[in-house]
Amino acid sequence: MSPTYREAINAVKGGNIAPVYLLAGGDAFLEDYFFNAVVTGFLPPGSRKQTYSLDDDKADVVLAELSAYGLFQERQVLVVRQSQRVSGAARDELLSYVAKPMAEKCLLLVLEDYQPSKGLHKRLARELVVIDTRPPFPDQLRTWAGDYARGQGYALSSEALDLLLEYAGDSVGHIVSELGKVFTVLDKGATVDAETIQFQVGADRAHQMWHLQQAVARRESPQALAILVALLEHGTQPTQIVNGIAALFCQLLYIQSRTTVERTYTGLNKVVTGELGQMARRYPAGSTAQVLRLLLATDVTLKSTSVDTRGVLIALVAAVCRGIV
Repeated sequence: MSPTYREAINAVKGGNIAPVYLLAGGDAFLEDYFFNAVVTGFLPPGSRKQTYSLDDDKADVVLAELSAYGLFQERQVLVVRQSQRVSGAARDELLSYVAKPMAEKCLLLVLEDYQPSKGLHKRLARELVVIDTRPPFPDQLRTWAGDYARGQGYALSSEALDLLLEYAGDSVGHIVSELGKVFTVLDKGATVDAETIQFQVGADRAHQMWHLQQAVARRESPQALAILVALLEHGTQPTQIVNGIAALFCQLLYIQSRTTVERTYTGLNKVVTGELGQMARRYPAGSTAQVLRLLLATDVTLKSTSVDTRGVLIALVAAVCRGIV
């Protein structure tokens, strides 16, 4: 039986690092957090992991690196994304390596989807440690946040958990970021109460980019404009706002075009991603492309001319929400 994500992290931090892992599920934060724990525990200080993606890199390159052996072999951490793309003889060679891995190397194979009954996932699950990196469902975030706090040496009161999830419950990464701020002002072993969460998280509460993406996609013009102004007042750069909206409409266009090309990192969090199908129906396919052209023109204007940035962005968001483009 494979360990839970938290059990796997604790084992790695305790120095019990396996030579090969399979990470399946696709949450970028959970993947990076695990990678960093392995790098810290396995490699000498200052060393870096080597990252490959079978979208861009040929499997032969990865296999050659795995089989390379030197007289004074240094430790290596190799991350291989899109591992499901390995096939044929290369797949057989990878399975052979997994059966007899080298002690000086730690191989982290990454699958975007969690499908234990299919393909490479099914084959590898018989041989190695599988780490579930699927984003926790909303009802699981409470347990995850409590486990994470305990893993860092703190406890969270029930009221503190409620408030934390209200303020930062859109993703694991957001929760961890906010807890990091809280832990810096507390002694190890302390219990975090609701007052601390309110002071450290709620007092500096500001809208996030995903709030703007969601409001724009829903065509909620007044709310979108209010969030836009709040983001600007809290220091979000205009180009970040344009890029955030562009990331949304690129994904809407992807859905509307019914392409079979596999999606990689979308730049959207799980809340927005879960609503993309509904959002795509609010914008006709032709208007999605028009919005992207408007975003490009706005980006050029902001970077090349002296304009009222706030006014330009307000006009942009209003035009998009009201279908003027």
